[in-house]
Amino acid sequence: MTKSHKANREQDFNGIQQLPYGAILVDYGPMRMSISVHEYEKVLTSLAREGAFYAIHLLEELSKFLPVMKRRSVEIDIQDTFPEVLQRMVRATKEFGEEELTPLAAVAGSISEMIADFVYEKGGTKVLVDNGGDIAIRLREGEVARVGIKVEIEALRPTYLLTIDSTMGMEGVATSGFGGRSFTKGIASAATVLAKKASLADAAATIIGNFTTVDDPNISRALAEKIYPDTDITGQWITTRVGPLPLKKVEEALEKGLSKASMLHQKGLIHGAFIALQGRTVWTDPINPLISYL
Repeated sequence: MTKSHKANREQDFNGIQQLPYGAILVDYGPMRMSISVHEYEKVLTSLAREGAFYAIHLLEELSKFLPVMKRRSVEIDIQDTFPEVLQRMVRATKEFGEEELTPLAAVAGSISEMIADFVYEKGGTKVLVDNGGDIAIRLREGEVARVGIKVEIEALRPTYLLTIDSTMGMEGVATSGFGGRSFTKGIASAATVLAKKASLADAAATIIGNFTTVDDPNISRALAEKIYPDTDITGQWITTRVGPLPLKKVEEALEKGLSKASMLHQKGLIHGAFIALQGRTVWTDPINPLISYL
């Protein structure tokens, strides 16, 4: 841990609290994150707490580069002056080659990823960093992580379960969709992605969620800057309301998202994806063995 975020321990302490099961919650600015660290059955709360202070440090570093983060990733040349977290954001979003994607599409996943790396280097056999649904996972041999999947981002409980073990090399799960913290151009209530890295999963979930789009009188959209003037996606139409839809429209939106997810899997960018909308769910074949109904 560097001096800069060690020095801030006292002033930032109010944004960090221990949860009943030993994980640490970070509630700081736009970030709401839980960090869980285990050494097999033993909970390593102090190590999770170190990760929490590191998370605050990363967020403060990033705040100095907002103009860069709001540019299209395809137009950005990575500079040595960029903090590592920003470099990861740019690299992850560039991988997809989407013209309108900005580094902010991978911000939550990239922060989760860096915290998981930071903690994992210090110890623990299982590390889970959940940054508002964008999750970085680190597992040593024999460990298993179980991640709940919600069919609506704001649902209180998950409906499905993803089981991930240490042999898979899959370290990122991220969810995007209508009703989440970020804007979406699609209508899926949840688009959850499993990938090698949390940064890639985060960007992919954004892309797949955006592809679940159809036209219907019960769907309303607005220019992003009309909702949030400081947005990074000026000029783009985002979804503001999704009412009840005919089954045909629901299936069309899901198929569009699934088709995009399959394409990203074929390119080796993701392992698989799960998409939900108004009581219907679809997912790519590769996650069949990993998913179960709760």
